[in-house]
Amino acid sequence: MRWLAALPLLGALTVVGCGSGPSYTHANGGTLHITLDEYRVIPQNLTVPAGRVRIVATNKGRLTHNLAVEAWEKEDGEEPKLYGRTPTLHPGQTGTEQEPITLKPGKYRLTDTIGNHDDLGQYGELKVTSAKGS
Repeated sequence: MRWLAALPLLGALTVVGCGSGPSYTHANGGTLHITLDEYRVIPQNLTVPAGRVRIVATNKGRLTHNLAVEAWEKEDGEEPKLYGRTPTLHPGQTGTEQEPITLKPGKYRLTDTIGNHDDLGQYGELKVTSAKGS
């Protein structure tokens, strides 16, 4: 009988858990400021206007990390298209890709390409929106 009393509470918790999707952090000035650690990309979801994008990543973890911008979709068995990547960053280092990258509107994957860091959850999403005035 006690479990019957718990049913309304279970239903309420189910409704509360339903969200409208991930929230995004807007990257001001086309620069992505990202923190890396074991095994996260912070913030995990970013949005930026189309055009030139610069990545600035800081490794606050204990292991080496990097950050790559890759195509969201890929063919089975193929490597995703790489748009840009920071160098390997040792603990405490900050780094940026050699040249700013130019991105068109769409969805891109932010990931750590070292070892299996991506498989361990070190990835995020970059949503590139139409540039203002275009």
